[in-house]
Amino acid sequence: MDLISVTRQNGLQFGVSVRGHAVTFDRSPNDGGDDAGPSPVELTAGALGACVAMMAQTYCDRHGYEGDVEVNLTLQMADSPKRIGAIVVDVEVPESVPEEKKDVIRRMAEKCPIHETFRNPPRVDIEIE
Repeated sequence: MDLISVTRQNGLQFGVSVRGHAVTFDRSPNDGGDDAGPSPVELTAGALGACVAMMAQTYCDRHGYEGDVEVNLTLQMADSPKRIGAIVVDVEVPESVPEEKKDVIRRMAEKCPIHETFRNPPRVDIEIE
């Protein structure tokens, strides 16, 4: 398992590093940030979208359906507790994919690890040092 490190950069900006890659997280100005990067909530939805896209693209590539998969997401926040309440995932597959194969792609997309994590939440242990 790779270590993921989160360090403060400036204000509410935090850098996340894993395997030599870095992403900056921030909040919008309306939420007290400088908008130097997406929020953790936005990237959580983005991670779902990327995972779904990779699963769908893998299927298309393996079965010879040329073209790119595109995924667009919209999310809705909920309160009590503050969290993501709903995510709508729209998957656009290449035109060469037959209609009867789209349900197979949907089932594959639902098997992506992020989707499965939402369906089966992990235990999270927060330790303060």
